[in-house]
Amino acid sequence: MCDLKAYVLKNNKEELLLESVNNVRSEGGEVVLRNLFGEEKRVQGEVREVSLVKNRVLVVPR
Repeated sequence: MCDLKAYVLKNNKEELLLESVNNVRSEGGEVVLRNLFGEEKRVQGEVREVSLVKNRVLVVPR
């Protein structure tokens, strides 16, 4: 199984947003992230990068 760590780019720094992410979707200008435990985070913005090798997703807010 491939669980990702989600980071959000703020002030040119990557901040950890959510761990154990297994679902990422775009919904009306938001990136919706959900993890194995049912926790959900929403960020106004877009996905800049998904790396399965690094097990991460990078979200850029608007």
